[in-house]
Amino acid sequence: MDKTLVLGGNSGIGQAVVNKLVEEYELNKPGEVLAPERLDVDVASYLDLQSYLSKHGPFRYIVYSAGINVLEWIEDLTATWASIAVNYMGFVNLISIHKSQYPDQQVSVVAVSSDAAEKPMRGSLAYCASKAALDMAIRCAARELAPLWRVNGVAPGMVEGTAMTKYIDEEIPRFRNWSPEKALEYERSQVPTGRRATLDEVSELICWILLGPEQINGEIVRINGGR
Repeated sequence: MDKTLVLGGNSGIGQAVVNKLVEEYELNKPGEVLAPERLDVDVASYLDLQSYLSKHGPFRYIVYSAGINVLEWIEDLTATWASIAVNYMGFVNLISIHKSQYPDQQVSVVAVSSDAAEKPMRGSLAYCASKAALDMAIRCAARELAPLWRVNGVAPGMVEGTAMTKYIDEEIPRFRNWSPEKALEYERSQVPTGRRATLDEVSELICWILLGPEQINGEIVRINGGR
């Protein structure tokens, strides 16, 4: 049985991916699509990942959708290492452990990055840097692990309906001393399409890459309205 692992699958983009895989792509056999947060797996813990993969692997398809963002000015940074641990090292440890435990398994991986990896933003040094590191890890892994593995990334901008977007909507006005209306107007002015991506749009792209053409490898595909 080809099993699918979605890390970050209990909310936001990850949950939308799980739902789409089950409902539209019909990967709905018992235990075939797993979201291990429900089993208290900490992606920042090497030992947790190692234990989970040894018990439940191997996986044919993997989506890494775990991520954190904390808005902080440079002089007040406290979340740098936590951002690196979740946004970057969790992914690196995941693929390293899986490759070590199941060296002959064919795998397709999609990691959820961000357009912040290439777009510097005030108050987001730790987040932008950790996502930039993730992008390079995706590209390096794609070269090293092919042809048995395909490793790709999807880089959204703001996505409607996620906890991270809710956090940004609440924090930016306070952080920049703006009104909520000014914050939203500024955001929309940066996006040619004038709106945020939807969970359906992002999850559809992830599923298409995950299950799609084997020649798509080492790519970071933006979905941000052209921002």
